[in-house]
Amino acid sequence: MATKGFTPVQYEALPGPRLGIGVLGYGFMGKVHSNAYLKIPYSFSQPAAYPDLIAICGRDEAKVADLAARMRYKGYYTDWKQMLKDPDIHILDNCTPDDMHRAPSIAAAQAGKHVICEKPLAMTVRDAAAMLEAVTKAGVKHMTCFNYRFIPAVRLARNLLERGAIGQLYHFRGRYLQEPGHDPAALMEAVWYTSGTRSGILLGIGCHIIDMARFLMGEIVAVGGMVCTWNKERRNRAGQVEPTPADEANVAVVEFANGAIGTLESSGVATGHKNQHTWEINGSKGSIYWDLEDPNHLYVYTEEMLAADLRGFASVSVTTSAHPLQVIYLPPGHNVGWEYGHLHALHHFLDCVANDKSVAPYGATFEDGYRVQVIMDTLVRSSRTGRKLTLTY
Repeated sequence: MATKGFTPVQYEALPGPRLGIGVLGYGFMGKVHSNAYLKIPYSFSQPAAYPDLIAICGRDEAKVADLAARMRYKGYYTDWKQMLKDPDIHILDNCTPDDMHRAPSIAAAQAGKHVICEKPLAMTVRDAAAMLEAVTKAGVKHMTCFNYRFIPAVRLARNLLERGAIGQLYHFRGRYLQEPGHDPAALMEAVWYTSGTRSGILLGIGCHIIDMARFLMGEIVAVGGMVCTWNKERRNRAGQVEPTPADEANVAVVEFANGAIGTLESSGVATGHKNQHTWEINGSKGSIYWDLEDPNHLYVYTEEMLAADLRGFASVSVTTSAHPLQVIYLPPGHNVGWEYGHLHALHHFLDCVANDKSVAPYGATFEDGYRVQVIMDTLVRSSRTGRKLTLTY
């Protein structure tokens, strides 16, 4: 019962387009995406659309029911096939493990739902191609959630490159480093890339650095490199020793369509690194670099803007209204966190659905996800043959 002077309000009464969201998966990514949807309504003065959290789906009823209540969903499902029949859901957001990406995404497209899928798009090139074919045939919007495209500093870098600010592009060098498998005594189940879907490092995080290279530098046309596993056996919790089912690190040399070259590296045995994703681009007029461990700054060097005695890398704090992808409630100089990549990515997708805009080039479509899959597959084949290989899509 309302008290004197209290005026009740309803989220549902806010003016503007609304889109029903169904999230599949209640693990780490299900929580991250749900958190982003909750923040969208107050992060923008006029959101492109208001997300209605209709339902979340997962196999463990106790866990999915708990998260549904905490994240303020209207309800939950334990069968994704039933969730796709819900007419109030306009967007399926697939946050399942890697080996579950194909079937629900294809079924959602066939049901006329727009589809977001976590990266990597699939476990194999064949599955990624089938998913791309399904969304294309259905005519629905689709996005592979490469969230780092939507970090404000990364978007500023893309803007600078589009303006030709650093001139002719020569070299991209990028790496994504973590340490979970560095200890040979670590149990199989304690190393994320050897447990669960057993995707390995290349699929797990290498896909991010490949997508970043394509996003900033353009298409990759050739690749050569190595994929390695040092800890070829690990003990599991049952005390048994079993073969390690996944790669632990990789390094590649790539050629871009614009004539530039690049080095790409990802590792799960980089002792001391928790989650370092960093890259540098060198051009004829300047250079830029960025590091996820310092996400709000873009480091820029240019010869054209400053006198010779003042030149050096400038640390640009990408936190003002003059910069891309700002949120209204944070004043200039107030840093955003890792989760804001997902917030901006999902808001971008809502905008594309509500206003019939193209997800590309700033969002990664299923076409981008498929191309990253082809590059990863080609890198594996290059490692086996010892040869540089031309990309074929």
